[in-house]
Amino acid sequence: MDDSVKRRAVHEIRRILEAAGYDIEEEGDPFDFSALAGRECILTLCTDDPAIARRFDHTQYNLDDAGERVPCKKLIYTSNPEIRPKEGVLWQNRDLARYAGEAAVARISGERLVISWGSAPGREGMKPHMAGDAPPPGRIRALPIRATADEAMRISGQNGPVRLRMIPAWVYDYSCKGDASYKGKQITFDANGSGAISAVNGLPQDLDLDAISEIEIPGDAEMVRPSILQKEAEEKILTHLIGALSKRVRIKTESGDAIFSEEKTFRPPRDQIERSIQLTYIPIWQIRGKHIVEVNAFTGEILSEPMDEGVELL
Repeated sequence: MDDSVKRRAVHEIRRILEAAGYDIEEEGDPFDFSALAGRECILTLCTDDPAIARRFDHTQYNLDDAGERVPCKKLIYTSNPEIRPKEGVLWQNRDLARYAGEAAVARISGERLVISWGSAPGREGMKPHMAGDAPPPGRIRALPIRATADEAMRISGQNGPVRLRMIPAWVYDYSCKGDASYKGKQITFDANGSGAISAVNGLPQDLDLDAISEIEIPGDAEMVRPSILQKEAEEKILTHLIGALSKRVRIKTESGDAIFSEEKTFRPPRDQIERSIQLTYIPIWQIRGKHIVEVNAFTGEILSEPMDEGVELL
């Protein structure tokens, strides 16, 4: 890899990671630059030299965070097919092209590109997810409309104007791998799952996630804008997951004839929880008769509370 190609590759990877919210710091040998986001550190090396790549891949690098040593992730970009890292993530030309395109969309939309690590980085690489970027223009991720406007009016018991409103929610997947030990007791945090929160008020949403698909934006629908943007939603979701995955453990110890019982709460570190998040819409029929009634267009159920602010159901 000649110097001009390397400079262009470094520049492009920097822009990708910047679109994902990382702060870039220039470095000298043995890698090109580091990218920092909270406690997460990614070291990047662009090379076609197998010996240099192997040495970088086999070396353990740590970030010193207030006296705590946090392992750094390693990213290797190369056009040499013989380079196959065991520990680090491998990016080749096709990966760079894909991620650069998604980063460009993120910059245009103003949303942050989210890059989560696979469980086996050397084989799976980084998996980029960006809220709202998957569907092409004119399409959205949403629950399907199963109840018609006439059915919604009949269900509501109201006669009056009916309009379709698309209410946003943040749908997420997560995976946690890690453990802790205390006085001989081993605590594991291994878990994975999915969920959703409202993009309007941040409250948990009970959605049929398997039914979500890409649909054309209905021409007569009101698209409600998210009040909670991606970054805030990610923080809410992460806080919830840390609490949900925390474990309270009772530990008994003996000292002579006495038995002592100690309770301790263990929480998974933030960087052990991988997650992806996407903006998804819930279709709602709003009927304005003597009273305002909203009907979930997917389930056909009358809402007891509005799914967004500024609407009072009577």
